[in-house]
Amino acid sequence: MRSEKLAWSVRSWRMPLWLVIGIAAMFFSAMHIVIDFGVGLFDLHGSLSPTETSTLIGVAAIQVWWAVSFMAGAQGDGGGVASAGILGFIWAAMTNGFPIVYCPPVCEEAAPLSDVAHVGSIVFGLLLALVAIWSLWRARVRPGWVMPAVAIALALVTVVSLANTPIT
Repeated sequence: MRSEKLAWSVRSWRMPLWLVIGIAAMFFSAMHIVIDFGVGLFDLHGSLSPTETSTLIGVAAIQVWWAVSFMAGAQGDGGGVASAGILGFIWAAMTNGFPIVYCPPVCEEAAPLSDVAHVGSIVFGLLLALVAIWSLWRARVRPGWVMPAVAIALALVTVVSLANTPIT
């Protein structure tokens, strides 16, 4: 279902709150992933294992789906807003932020950006989920199920692949 209250008008540079927070969540989440690969958390030399391959494909697919969700939501599609909120919660907050428990502040690896990425992913990922719900409720939009279902599937499959990938 579409709503003008969710949409981003091309006549104004003022973006909806859910989109601003969503972009911030995506930024910190992507920064966390780049740091993980940069510090050598995954050995990507030689042939890749099936789980390494599926993790890399999953991470890339999540970034693309997040962008698709932003575009759909910015056109007023409630499913896009819901999908972005789900990725904020599952991917940013829980997958990229929660690992702060394994390397609490001040984390020596990639300091200080690793801490910034963890905390930013938690804060903006949770905030995105809450603001997406609030925006949908406020606009009285009932989102479709396809976009959120794809977001859940991508996030969960990638988390399972990630959990089964050997960390070096």
